[in-house]
Amino acid sequence: MTLPSPRPRAHAPFLALLVVLSTLGARNSSTYVADLTSNDQRQIAGTLRDDNYSLALELRRLTWRPNAPSALDVDVAAFAEVGESATVPGPLIRVPAGTHLRITIRNTLAERATVHGLHDHDGPRDSVSLTPGETRELRFVAQRVGTFAYFARTTATPTLLGRRDDSQLVAAFIVDPAGTDPGVANARERLLIITAWDDSLANPASPYGPRQVYAINGQSWPFTERLTYNQGDSIRWRVLNLSQHVHPMHLHGTYFRVQSRGTPFTDTALGDTSRLVVTEYLGAGGTMMVDWKAERAGNWLFHCHTINHIDEALRLGEVARANAHANHGTVTDVMAGLVTAISVRPSSVAEEPEVTPRRRLRLFVTERPAPVRGSPSLAYVLQRDEREPARDSVELPGSTLELQQDEPTVITVVNRSRQPTAVHWHGMELESFYDGVAGWSGGGTRVAPIIAPDDSFVVHMTPPRAGTFIYHTHAGELAQLTGGLYGAMIVRARDHRPDANERVVVLADSTADSIRAPVGSMINGRRNPVPIDLTAGRTHRIRFISIGAVALKRVRLLEGDAILQWIPVAKDGAEYTSAQRVRRSAEQVLAPGETMDVLVTPTRAGTLVLEVTSAYGPPVTTRVEVRVEEPR
Repeated sequence: MTLPSPRPRAHAPFLALLVVLSTLGARNSSTYVADLTSNDQRQIAGTLRDDNYSLALELRRLTWRPNAPSALDVDVAAFAEVGESATVPGPLIRVPAGTHLRITIRNTLAERATVHGLHDHDGPRDSVSLTPGETRELRFVAQRVGTFAYFARTTATPTLLGRRDDSQLVAAFIVDPAGTDPGVANARERLLIITAWDDSLANPASPYGPRQVYAINGQSWPFTERLTYNQGDSIRWRVLNLSQHVHPMHLHGTYFRVQSRGTPFTDTALGDTSRLVVTEYLGAGGTMMVDWKAERAGNWLFHCHTINHIDEALRLGEVARANAHANHGTVTDVMAGLVTAISVRPSSVAEEPEVTPRRRLRLFVTERPAPVRGSPSLAYVLQRDEREPARDSVELPGSTLELQQDEPTVITVVNRSRQPTAVHWHGMELESFYDGVAGWSGGGTRVAPIIAPDDSFVVHMTPPRAGTFIYHTHAGELAQLTGGLYGAMIVRARDHRPDANERVVVLADSTADSIRAPVGSMINGRRNPVPIDLTAGRTHRIRFISIGAVALKRVRLLEGDAILQWIPVAKDGAEYTSAQRVRRSAEQVLAPGETMDVLVTPTRAGTLVLEVTSAYGPPVTTRVEVRVEEPR
């Protein structure tokens, strides 16, 4: 079996940015310079003959333009296969277990470079240091199967991966089971590699501080590749976060099953503990292999749920404008960075017709003047009787929506605010047109519009599963999400009613004059949250919802200094199996866009503390009193 050295595909520049926007970044690769191409991971580098693999690598310094022809240049170091263009990410190594590898590395940079990850992952974590102009040869046998990475560092920082000059010196290293044809395996799945670049200088035009770039396979939205599938396809992705940032990755419209988790050096198959999720948190260097099925036709998104990693202010060479979403109505206008578009072509079988709704709700987007700069001024308010809510009425968090499993439901969203908006039903399995991404959700000529001020949009859904979900804005998220446009959506099992022993805890970010400042927590809409009441001897289901804009939330349930125990029972609305319902320490990190249900049974009356630490810059901790009463 022979895999010839690939020739990376370099495409001609777009004629105009308008063309890019109209195609929604459908091109496989493009970087607008002849010397550096993005790597869509479709081609395997090197040569494999029988069980011998050879690859010659170079480290080069080149210009990267991940955003647009008119964008500012980013000077980076990158890997290249000798005789080929350098790529971001670097050349893909993919071999079956048992392969003998011979890899040469030449450092053409002016700095010393240390290369990590080119070794068997059953052995020690070897690295090799190269002075400028030096060439080294590595030989080893790849035995450990999994998703790995190799990378290089040229700067002395304590982090695993680089943030600036050496941030793009990263690449995937996949080891398939013995006997696998790596070319066939690579064609059956997709690799999505996340990278990032941080400027060292402050950017006054950005609400987030220094200028940053976030890319998937070397491109930032709207230039990322559009992935196209057929309805019914079974899909496998390997997602590698080869950046020094954390990313909760969210898939619209369906669940994916996390089959393995790892780092650049390790990979662990989850087996019986694999889980269904719609959002999975990847720490710096984190990897995952996931499977999902394209059950519903239409347009979908896969993106990071940290707002400053997808905000339009990230676009290089473009001026950040406050409230820019007010002038735009499509996903190409209001997003950037870590976003991948997905189109699922319908099968030949006709879609099921919409059923007659058995329940109708009216949800209002309201707005009031902010009483204090940076305080929430927007809200979702449910109409509860014959009267519409006042235009300036605000509930924080938004009204909790109670739905029934398998009950056809219509929700009319009425926008009484001064801002165009859209509502995403996070975690809900529904028709694409109602998913809530203006200018993208739907398909063909039927695409969801933005909801203009004093306009409305009618959403149809029939929730197929009971669980804890979120609804939130999907337009101008930085302003609208921190402004208050989020809420809980609870789907009850058939014929079940609200349980007096359950509690909903919605975790959001406290707003500030600048998102650069330390970010605290809003807990159930309050900076100073009201106590939570529990009863001794009773089992309570606590539904945690994390819907902040930028901050991770570490949640702990304490009695004094001791961490109590709880039983996780669901993630993102999907119930755990009995094997996964294991009692453990009552602590959990929740990223934006994640929900988790846990069971808590207090043993005696007294006072507990729910501690929520918000991690975005210096940590900020908020404590909620939990009052445990004797049963009556």
